[in-house]
Amino acid sequence: MAEHPILDGTSRKLPEPLSEEDIEDLLTEALGLHAESTGAPTPRIRTFAESQLLLKNRGLVIGIGSQEFRVSIVRSR
Repeated sequence: MAEHPILDGTSRKLPEPLSEEDIEDLLTEALGLHAESTGAPTPRIRTFAESQLLLKNRGLVIGIGSQEFRVSIVRSR
């Protein structure tokens, strides 16, 4: 497997504390890197706001092929 910025120890330091928007960005980047390094289909990724979902929390709508997933991001602490 090619070098991976998360696994090879060269990843950049994440800001602390992380916001929900930071997690959206992190997940979006991770999904893109996974698709790029494995040859998997590139996912279509939109935020809840971009998808015009009337939800109070942040999250992502992830489309892969004909499937769609919603990942809700809620800070627990």
